Amino acid sequence: MAAENIRVLYLGPRRPGTHDASNVEQQSRAVIEAGGEFVRYEGDSDGELIEALKDADVAINQGHGFKPEFFVHMGNNGRCKGLVSFGHGYDAMDLQSAVDNGVVLANTASFGTEEVSNHTIMMLLVCSRKFVLQDKLTKSGVWTREHLPPMGHISGQTLGIIGLGNIGRAVARKAHAFGLSVIGYDPFVSSWDAKEYGVEMVATPGELARRSDYVSSHTYLTDATRHMVGREFIAQMKPTAYVINCSRGPVVDEAELIKALREGRLAGAGLDVFEKEPVDPANPLLKMDNVAVTNHYASYSEVAWERGNTQLGEEAVRIAVGQWPMSLINPDVRSTVPPRPWPQEWKVLLAGLGKS
Repeated sequence: MAAENIRVLYLGPRRPGTHDASNVEQQSRAVIEAGGEFVRYEGDSDGELIEALKDADVAINQGHGFKPEFFVHMGNNGRCKGLVSFGHGYDAMDLQSAVDNGVVLANTASFGTEEVSNHTIMMLLVCSRKFVLQDKLTKSGVWTREHLPPMGHISGQTLGIIGLGNIGRAVARKAHAFGLSVIGYDPFVSSWDAKEYGVEMVATPGELARRSDYVSSHTYLTDATRHMVGREFIAQMKPTAYVINCSRGPVVDEAELIKALREGRLAGAGLDVFEKEPVDPANPLLKMDNVAVTNHYASYSEVAWERGNTQLGEEAVRIAVGQWPMSLINPDVRSTVPPRPWPQEWKVLLAGLGKS
C-alpha cells in the first residue's frame, strides 16, 4: 500500500490523568512523515468505535481500552489490520482473539529500557543500604547507628533476574558495575545469548530464589508468571534477601510477600508496581520501614516518553504498509494472515517510501 493512502486511527485515554492527550504531535509524527493521515477518535460508544475502525488501516491505543469483540471487525474481517498499544505489557489484551481474527498486535517495547533498569538498580541500592528506615529516622531527629546491621555489601553478592528481555539484560549490564554476580531465569533465552550479558542461566525459579541476595522481576504478566514470586518461591529465598519488582504487580503475590516480611523471612522489598493500582492507602507494604515504594513511574523520563509516543506511529506505519511491526506481541498471528516482509528500521523504511 502506498503510504499516502494509509489512515491511522488514534484512540486516546478514556480517563483523565493518564497523560496529556491534548497534543498528539509525537504520536502522529511518523504517520505524517510517511505521508499518511492521522485521525483522532472522538466517539464514546462501542458502535462508534467499530465504525471508525472500518475506515482505518491500523489503530493506535493509548489508554483507551480495547474489547476482544472489536477484533471481529478487524484483520481478516475488515480494513483495519492491526493495533499498536503504548507500553511494555500486554496483559490487558486478548491475544488469542486477535490471532483468531488475523489482527496484528504491537506495543512499544524498549522505549523505557534505560529508565526501568536505572530504577531497578536504584531500588537495589535503596534496599541494601536500608535507606527508607535511615531517611525516616534522620528526618525525625533520631541520630543513631543502632539499626545499621545487617547491611548489604553488594559487591560479590548475587542478583537473580526473572526475565531477560530488553530491560532484564540492561539491569544485568549495570549490575556488573557494582560487582554483583548475575544469574537469570528465562525459558525463552539461550544460554549463549545470556552469556553476552554476563548472566549465568539457571534451570528453575527455585534455584534462582535459593541463590539470590536480590531478586528482580522483568517479565510480562501472563498466566504462567502471575504470582510467580509466591509462597513456594519466597520460602526458598534467604532471610537476608530482597524482592524488587518494576515489572507488573501481580507477578509478586503481595499477601505472601507481606507475610514473609512480617515474619522476618525476607529482609525487605523495592516495589514500583502493585497488584491493585492505584495502591490501597491501607496496604501494609506502605507502612513498612524495609520496603521502598514508588507509584509505577519506573519507565518515565521525557526522553523515554517521547520515544514511546513516536514509536507508536512508526509501528502503525509498518503495519499499514504491509510489514510486520518491530514489537510484535502475538507472533501466532503469522499462521492466520498472509505473509508480510520483516520490519525495517524507520529511516530505511522512509527511504523505501521515497520520504527520506
